[in-house]
Amino acid sequence: MKDPNCVFCQKTEEDYVAENNLACAFPDLFPVSEGHTLITPKNHIKQIWELSKEERKAVFDLVEETKVVLDEKYHPDGYNIAVNSGAAAGQSVFHCHVHLIPRYWDSDVKRKPVPGQFMVPHERPQFKGMD
Repeated sequence: MKDPNCVFCQKTEEDYVAENNLACAFPDLFPVSEGHTLITPKNHIKQIWELSKEERKAVFDLVEETKVVLDEKYHPDGYNIAVNSGAAAGQSVFHCHVHLIPRYWDSDVKRKPVPGQFMVPHERPQFKGMD
C-alpha cells in the first residue's frame, strides 16, 4: 500500500539507514541536527493512531536499532524522539513518521526546536512563561 504522491512512499532500500519487514529509517531532508532520521511504516499510513500493533512495534523497534547506528556514527550527547500527529501538531507530511534527532552539546547551543514546535502558538495559556 503505497501512495504515488507521497514523498516517503518514494523512498527505496538505497535510501534506508535501517529497515525491518514493516518499517524503514532514512535521513531527514531538512535535518535539525547531524544524523536526524525519520522512521516510517513502509505502508502509507497517515497517522500514528492508525498503525496496527505489529506496525507500531516494528516502527519503535527500528527507532532503537537506528539509535545504535547513530550512536556509532555520530556519538551524540542525547536525543529527541518526536511524532507530530495532525496539521495542528505540526505534521507536514501525512505519512506517519517518528523523528529521531541526535543532540550535541557543542553544536546545539541555541537548541533548535523539534520539527513542528514552531507551529504551536505562544498565545495558548498552557505555554505562557515557557518561551
